[in-house]
Amino acid sequence: MDLVITQELARAQSQQDAAALRRAYELIKSGNVGKSELDPRESFSPDLFVLCAEQALKMGQPEVSADCIQMYFKVKGPVTQFLGRAHLCRAQLCAPQSTDNLEEFENCVTQYMKAINFAKGEPRYYFLVYNASVLYWQMVRPFLQPGYHHHLIPSLSQIVSVLNQIEEEDKEWRVELMLELLECYLQAERKEEAARFCSTAAPFIKSNVPQKYRQIFSLMVRHELMDMRQLKEEKKNSISLSVAFLISMLKGKLDKNELPEDVESILKKAYKHLSHYNHQRFPSIREDKMLLLFELAYLSLILKCVDISSNCLTDLKKIGTNVGGFATAAGQGRAGARLASGRKGPRRVAGSRPLRVLRASCGCERWLLRFCVCPFPSASVAGAG
Repeated sequence: MDLVITQELARAQSQQDAAALRRAYELIKSGNVGKSELDPRESFSPDLFVLCAEQALKMGQPEVSADCIQMYFKVKGPVTQFLGRAHLCRAQLCAPQSTDNLEEFENCVTQYMKAINFAKGEPRYYFLVYNASVLYWQMVRPFLQPGYHHHLIPSLSQIVSVLNQIEEEDKEWRVELMLELLECYLQAERKEEAARFCSTAAPFIKSNVPQKYRQIFSLMVRHELMDMRQLKEEKKNSISLSVAFLISMLKGKLDKNELPEDVESILKKAYKHLSHYNHQRFPSIREDKMLLLFELAYLSLILKCVDISSNCLTDLKKIGTNVGGFATAAGQGRAGARLASGRKGPRRVAGSRPLRVLRASCGCERWLLRFCVCPFPSASVAGAG
């Protein structure tokens, strides 16, 4: 029976054939009728429960998926990667339908953590840790709003820790989650924990994903998470960090309503630094300069220094950026799956909807995301086409 069920599931996957999925499900269900937990006479592999559940999620049939997962846990098959995959299916099935239901949120997080804790002890299952972290982040994004960040800290900190523990090869993904965890600490007003986290996260980001370092540097300046003398020393040989220092310092003062009298001169100094940031000679810095100009223009507008803001926007136009379309829905976010072999698979995780985020033309999606409303996903992530 294994072969027949496998063929039907393969047909369902390759042709998106709902009838084939239904036939596979009926075969599984009929073969499971009357079996007790200790019945050794299974006529097919328990792995097929999970494979069917994953395909059902992908094809928008959560009821079929839920029934398959329930049968899988009832059978109590051997401990393999499919145990972790079953927890991932269950997590997607119990995803919260709104930010108001924190009990659903906690139940969902528990399933993701079960998958992660199961997989972290076995190198051949590390791909499940990666997949779980992607699906988890897709689920929690609606909670990135005032009053909810603190709910993410326990689970997100564990996930970041495990990804570091297994030395996940996708360092950019690790850094993205590190930056989001830092943001959660700050939004939850847990400054001491944020400072401790920066002491290890900042060196890692600087060494492994240097293009992201300015983001954490800016946060450290704005919230005074590290010794300011050290941060001033660090910016000396970098135009990018020098401008970021001035902008972030002013933002920090603005947060406390302690703006200095020479605000305009500080903004002019930042703009002058940017004029020396030669993107024509070094095209690789073009994107960074664009983002800094945009940030400086925005801050200058808030501080009513209209001339500086206008100059920044003029420079952006010269670089060739259409500022009106600066934030664009230009592609999917990270929804990549990793196969059991450890290689990157198709950019879909079984049963997931593509994670769409607002992306800026120069890759500053994290910064712009704070100015955008994040829509809550539908009750069933499996229903997304």
